[in-house]
Amino acid sequence: MAQPLRFRRAPGRWGVDRVRSTLERPLDENLGATAGKPWFSSPSGYDARRFDMDDGSYALFCWTDNDDDPPPDADGGPVGYWLGNTETPSELWRTDKYGFDAVPYPVSRWAQRELLAALHDDEPWLAAYPHVSWYFLPVFCSKDGAETTRAFFRDHAAGFPDATREEGTGFVETTLRPGTLDPYRETMAGKLGTSASPDIVRMSATIAEFTAAWILSSSGYEVTPEIEVTTGHSLDFRATDPDTGIASLVEVTRPQPASARSAIDPVAAV
Repeated sequence: MAQPLRFRRAPGRWGVDRVRSTLERPLDENLGATAGKPWFSSPSGYDARRFDMDDGSYALFCWTDNDDDPPPDADGGPVGYWLGNTETPSELWRTDKYGFDAVPYPVSRWAQRELLAALHDDEPWLAAYPHVSWYFLPVFCSKDGAETTRAFFRDHAAGFPDATREEGTGFVETTLRPGTLDPYRETMAGKLGTSASPDIVRMSATIAEFTAAWILSSSGYEVTPEIEVTTGHSLDFRATDPDTGIASLVEVTRPQPASARSAIDPVAAV
């Protein structure tokens, strides 16, 4: 499965000529590309371009002569940041990838404004659900998973049977509003999937994990997802009672009828 949308960080000095020759020209030759100003003002101290491809994909690129807040494992100095759900130009193939929280905040904020605007331009109904839109942005705008993840909410009510899309998406909006899983956004959003082929059962199981986290948090537990165990697998959550420090491991089983389950009880499922 592909990864959620992430930035590519390209150290070195960038300028209009280099952007045109190494990014815009290859994109135009391969896909048909139009380069222009981004929809929103570029981050302070950065220049930026937006590339719109004939196939509907797009990319953002911004650059600066001094990255004064680089990721922890990177050096400062001149650099460019690329983000897109399209073909990656060969100039950027050997660059490191970073999530939205790892790049400088102004770059992340600018890019997410661009992505959210594009998402709501394509799916206007999602604008009524800001937490869903923001949390799942890395998969809603991913190269392979955009169509399947959007359709999961739009056409399958986020996996809730006999529910409208407003009811299903509205419930997920409620579970996300407290921000319990915000620090784990890339991991948890990625579990929804970035595959071009939909798997409604698996995607519904992911939403069940969000529901479980909301219930645990509402009950006063501190919730940490993806707990590695000695078998090399990960269980869904560790739920810690802040008053006693006692922690329990939680595994959320897939929401299928009992007759269709591969395990008959929680212990067997784990």
